[in-house]
Amino acid sequence: MKFRLLIIIFTFTISKIFATAQAPDKIIIENKEYNLLNNPLEFFFAKNPEFDPIYGGKIKMFDKYKTEIIPIPFSTGNYRGYIATFKIENQLLKLIDIKIQNIESENREYISVYKELFGDKNIILNYSGILVIPTGDFLDSANFGYSYLYSKYRLLTINNDKITKEKEIDKDDYLKFKVNQFTKYKKTNQYKIEVKNYYENWKDDKKMELSKKNTKHLTKNEILQLKKEYENPPSLEMVENFLFLTKNIDFVIVEY
Repeated sequence: MKFRLLIIIFTFTISKIFATAQAPDKIIIENKEYNLLNNPLEFFFAKNPEFDPIYGGKIKMFDKYKTEIIPIPFSTGNYRGYIATFKIENQLLKLIDIKIQNIESENREYISVYKELFGDKNIILNYSGILVIPTGDFLDSANFGYSYLYSKYRLLTINNDKITKEKEIDKDDYLKFKVNQFTKYKKTNQYKIEVKNYYENWKDDKKMELSKKNTKHLTKNEILQLKKEYENPPSLEMVENFLFLTKNIDFVIVEY
């Protein structure tokens, strides 16, 4: 399995049409800004939903939509709806800005809402995980979430916002790190939940795709082809490869 996963991530042979590359958060280290292949705020919002910039109810711009759907043109390139900027300062991970689209503007440009959410407070994230920062040349992408491949990376292990380890690694060591991290992830309860959810979603898709409503405009041959596609559920290997490329498992801490 390790070898197969390594081949897949290296060559990006999984189809590139199932998901879209995500707009990354940012991180500033020694006055230089980098893309961040993690989203540390997702853990913070899970514990503090009132601070979610879209659904937390603190942004006045959304007040009139409390009983309606917020008209934000979420793109497949940013499911989060925000872009956060972090900074490493005195060996600590700090949130310094968060931006969302301005729905009151025709251009829908991103605007800062940090002060509206937090005022002048310095937020304690209590984040623990491994941050992945590409520092080398871009090589390839599967257009799967954050499945980009670069020549070099910087890894930062964070424990309650404090850096406990950091290292510059090349592409080959990064791939080994990802495989080791995923191997450990497979032993977690979260992995079991994700696999179960994948198959449940597949069953729901099958039911919807083969419904009379969805197939009433299809030809007999098209319906037969669709039934053939859903004849057997995806193999566990395919599900694992999908999770390997799409899931942000930065909370799984391993050596590198």
